[in-house]
Amino acid sequence: MLKLVFGTVCLLALVVAGPTTRDVSFDDRPTINTNLGWVQGTVESCGLFCNYYNFRGIPYAAPPVGDNRFRAPRPHPGWSGVRDAAQHGATCQTRTGGSEDCLFLNVYTQHLVGLRPVMVWIHGGAFSAGDGGVGTAGPDHIVQEDVVMVSFNYRLGVLGFLSTEDQQSTGNFGLKDAIMALRWVRQNIQNFGGDPNNITIFGLSAGGAMVHYLLLSPSARGLFDKAISMSGSALDPWAFQPRPRDIAFQLARDLGFDNIQTTEQLINTLRSVDSATLASAMTGPLDQVTPRGLQPLPFVPSLDPPGTTGDEVFLPRLPIDILRDGSFYHVPYITGYVSAESLLMIRELLLDPSVFPTMNANPELLVPPWWNVPAGSAASQSIATQIANFYWGGGPLHNDIREQWTHYLSDMMFLWSIDRTARFHASGQSEPVYYYRFSFDGSLNMMKRLMLLTAYPGAAHGDCMFYLFNTAMTPPLLPGNHANVVRNRMVRLWTNFARTGNPTVTHDELVQVNWQRMGNNKEFLDIDADLIPDTQPNQARMELWDRLEAQYAQ
Repeated sequence: MLKLVFGTVCLLALVVAGPTTRDVSFDDRPTINTNLGWVQGTVESCGLFCNYYNFRGIPYAAPPVGDNRFRAPRPHPGWSGVRDAAQHGATCQTRTGGSEDCLFLNVYTQHLVGLRPVMVWIHGGAFSAGDGGVGTAGPDHIVQEDVVMVSFNYRLGVLGFLSTEDQQSTGNFGLKDAIMALRWVRQNIQNFGGDPNNITIFGLSAGGAMVHYLLLSPSARGLFDKAISMSGSALDPWAFQPRPRDIAFQLARDLGFDNIQTTEQLINTLRSVDSATLASAMTGPLDQVTPRGLQPLPFVPSLDPPGTTGDEVFLPRLPIDILRDGSFYHVPYITGYVSAESLLMIRELLLDPSVFPTMNANPELLVPPWWNVPAGSAASQSIATQIANFYWGGGPLHNDIREQWTHYLSDMMFLWSIDRTARFHASGQSEPVYYYRFSFDGSLNMMKRLMLLTAYPGAAHGDCMFYLFNTAMTPPLLPGNHANVVRNRMVRLWTNFARTGNPTVTHDELVQVNWQRMGNNKEFLDIDADLIPDTQPNQARMELWDRLEAQYAQ
């Protein structure tokens, strides 16, 4: 009798939802209609007595190949019949593999009927690596909070971000891919049990910076309702390229094309090069000059060229100018960082023994290059001296002060730009801004553990990701391990925010504090073994950079 009642209720639910959009078999594989065609997913396990529907490898744009290379994404023509959505689509081309035909997304949900909050994950990877697959962002914990999760691939490196600073190649193609994916979500997610009017974008590192860029872009307005940037901002020094044309021509020379004179010749030539060869010529973080991370990565977001119109528009003005006049997208926003962001750079010191000798021979390399302070000037020397005095008591760098060196790098690569971002958004909009620091050091701090840096305190860049997702590197935890509690809390905070715009809207055994929106006291939440509300994170360090910029930046 109970089976009969259950089956009747399910049938009625499907009739109400509409038979033209879904055909669900509760014991096998669901079939859903999208605006491009039917897709058939699978049922996956997320633990004991826990399952979710999985739809992978759904195309959201036409393959960006041939003449579509170095252009904004084009609409996909759709398909006939039912597309198998059991497996991920190809990852985007990188140095280590992938394909140029890679614009696929994935949908994960425990329920196909109803209207649930939607969280769209944007992966990191220095704009040159990574993908939206379950290996790095398994949805197990997110979907158990009654949230629909979406992830997607976007073009990377030269294929995603090459700009000639004119209409031959306007750049920002990876970000334009994100816009196309968000349009797909708005149009289709209701058929997967999601609410098209309650979409939160969230990302880590370069993904966090991309979330911030989407807040700044006029082309992304109205495509999402809330945003979370984790360890990433458009103001991060590595996340914006001020001279993309020079980088594009340097790429051509690196490939052996020495006689190219015009951007038209350049793009026509690069369209004839296979994607693997292009990717192999890309330079990455480890190819940069010392100190790494304080210079822009080569192929990252850049300013729209003059005359950009239509689908090619993404960033018509500098990020700092948009932030200063408050003309960004005003939505509820979480932003923050981990306590020891650049701890991983200790590995740079171990792999490259020239770092400290290079810095000691030219201390003015400590000065932010975007301040445009003339090298050799009294101002440049004064800045370098003040930085050295503040972080390691002055004098030359040496191996006994590696940790202090990473504090400087953390502030310059992440903390100060994220702190400024939080302030600009909090003062420029009426919607709430929530600021956090993730400090917990436990069994799921996998980046720190994989890099053999457990002797140092704090959470390293990327560690917080393992407290949201199940990944290929996630170890099993015993029930009494406190990392379980921290993970459950973080998932609850993030999904509460996606549901309501308030991460501590309700109190329970996991969340028993009020996370105050950021105001004049720079309120924030320290996510450690406990949740600790506080004000003015890293106050002395942030005040140093505010003072130096006000005094010296040109």
